[in-house]
Amino acid sequence: MKGRKKEKIIPTVIVYKKPTGKKYWLTTTEEGIDQIISGRKKKPVLPSNYKIIEIGIGEGFVNVYKTKYNIK
Repeated sequence: MKGRKKEKIIPTVIVYKKPTGKKYWLTTTEEGIDQIISGRKKKPVLPSNYKIIEIGIGEGFVNVYKTKYNIK
């Protein structure tokens, strides 16, 4: 097998709020932080009216954010 080994993809964890509500939501994606924050994408991960609360890189942030923001 030639070439470089395939790297493990590290997930990006996002905590956000919808414009109508007080509840926190959590999602994971394989896209980078720059692509999530950028407003120039044709199909963004989150709509522009959603408020991003926190962003973290790695699977460890899933449990941290679930306990911090009381997400089930």
